[in-house]
Amino acid sequence: MDYIETIRPFALIAYYIFISFIILTIILDNKKPEKSFAFIFLILLVPVGGVIIYLLFGAQYHKKKILTKKRYFDKVYINEINKASSNGLDFSNEFSSAKLPTLFYNIEQVQFTKNNRIQILINGEEKFPALFREIQKATKSIHLDYYIIKDDIIGTALFDLLCQKAIEGVKVKIIYDDVGSSISKSGLKKLNDAGVLTYPYMPVLFSRLAHKANYRNHRKIAIIDNETGFLGGINIKDKYINPNTIDLYWRDTHLMIQGEAVIDLQYLFISDWYFVSGKKIDLDEVRFNNSFNISNNIPTSILGSDYGKNNQTIMEAFFGMITNAKKEILITTPYFIPDESIFNALKITSKSGINIKLIIPEKPDIKTAFYASQTYLKDLIRSGVEVYYYTKGMMHSKVMVVDELISTVGSTNMDQRSFSLNAEVNAFIRDRDVAAKLKVHFEEDLKDCHKLQLIDLKNRPLYIKVLCSIARLIAPIL
Repeated sequence: MDYIETIRPFALIAYYIFISFIILTIILDNKKPEKSFAFIFLILLVPVGGVIIYLLFGAQYHKKKILTKKRYFDKVYINEINKASSNGLDFSNEFSSAKLPTLFYNIEQVQFTKNNRIQILINGEEKFPALFREIQKATKSIHLDYYIIKDDIIGTALFDLLCQKAIEGVKVKIIYDDVGSSISKSGLKKLNDAGVLTYPYMPVLFSRLAHKANYRNHRKIAIIDNETGFLGGINIKDKYINPNTIDLYWRDTHLMIQGEAVIDLQYLFISDWYFVSGKKIDLDEVRFNNSFNISNNIPTSILGSDYGKNNQTIMEAFFGMITNAKKEILITTPYFIPDESIFNALKITSKSGINIKLIIPEKPDIKTAFYASQTYLKDLIRSGVEVYYYTKGMMHSKVMVVDELISTVGSTNMDQRSFSLNAEVNAFIRDRDVAAKLKVHFEEDLKDCHKLQLIDLKNRPLYIKVLCSIARLIAPIL
C-alpha cells in the first residue's frame, strides 16, 4: 500500500501532462471550435473515459492523409475514365444559369443531367422488390455500396441472387462498411466462392463496439449494368421491411434512377472501390451507354461527400436550397443536430416568411442524438418553424422539398456527422412532379405526427433537460 501511495502523485502528474498534450493536439488540429470544445469538455468531465473516446473516435491518425490521397485519385482517375469512355453526354440545359445548378457545379463540378427517369420507393416493402427485379435482369455488372448489410432473411435472399448472377458471368462487387455491417463468415465465403468480390470500407478491429466510429461509409448505393441506380436511406437488413422482428414501424425513402444521373452514381462507386481494394475497375465494366432510352426529362444531380471541412458538399447544397427558398421548405430527417450555418439558415429563412416544416422521430433509435436535437427545437419554433414528432414508428427518411420544385433524397442526415465525417450521397432533383409526389408523402406522414409546442419543451422533467443539455455539449462529436 505504501508503494501505491508513493507512485500515485507521479501517476497523476503523468496523466495531467498526457491530457495537456491531448488538449493541445485537439487545438492544433484546427477542428471546428464547437467540436474542439466538445472533446475538451468530455476529457475534463470524464477524465479517463473522455480520453479513451477521443483516441477511438476523435484522433485522426493517418486517416486524413489517406482520404486526401483518395480525393486526388478521384480527380485523376475519374478524368481518365471520362476520356476512355468517350461519354459525350450533353449536360447543358435550360437551368444551367440558375443559382442551384451553378452552386452544385462550383461545389463539386457536377451538373444536372436531363435524361432521367425517377421512381420513389417508400419503405423496404417497395425498395427490395424493385432492387431484386433489376438485379435479376443484370447482364454486365452489379455494384453495391452500403453502410449496413446483414445476412438475415433479406440479406441471405440477396446473397443467393448475387451468387446466381455471378455464376452466370455478371461481375458483382460489394463494398460494406466494417462498422455498420454484420456479415457472417459463412455469408462472405458463400459470396466469394461464387465469384462475388467483397471488401470492407476502412476496417476496424473493434467493429462490434464502434457503433459511432468516425469516417464511415454511410452510403446506400446499387448500380446495375451502368444504367439503373438506387440510393436513399434504406440499408440491407430485415428491420427496414414492415412488419419486422423489432416491432417498430420503419418509415424510409429510396429512389430508383434510370438514365444519365447513374453515371455520377457509378463514379462514386468506382472511387470507393479503388479506396477499399487498391484496384482500378476495368474500363469495359464501367463503359457507359451514351444513348439512354429515357423519354422522361427530369434534371438530376448526384452529389457525394466524405470526411473533411473542405469537402462538405452536401451541407453546402442543403444551405443553398434553404436560402434560395421562396415559399416553402419540407424536411424529414431522423437526426437533427445541424451545424451553425444550417441552423441559422433555417431560423433566418423562417423569419423571412418562408413556411418551414420539420419532421423528426418521436421514437428514435439513438437516444443521445434525440436528446441533443431537442435543444435546437426551441429556437426553431420561436423562429416560426413548425416541428413535428413522427409517432407511428422510426422516421428514417432523409428528404427535403423546396417550393414544390427542388427536392433531395439520399443518405445524408441533417447532422454534423453526416456533414463532416461520413461518406454520403444525395440525389438533387429539379422537377415539379417528383417534388409533388414527395410532398404528398410528407403530408401523409404528417397524419402520423404530433406538432411540438414550446410548452411541451418547457414541461419536460428536469433530468431530461439536463440530459439534453449535456448531449448538446457533445453534439459535435455524436
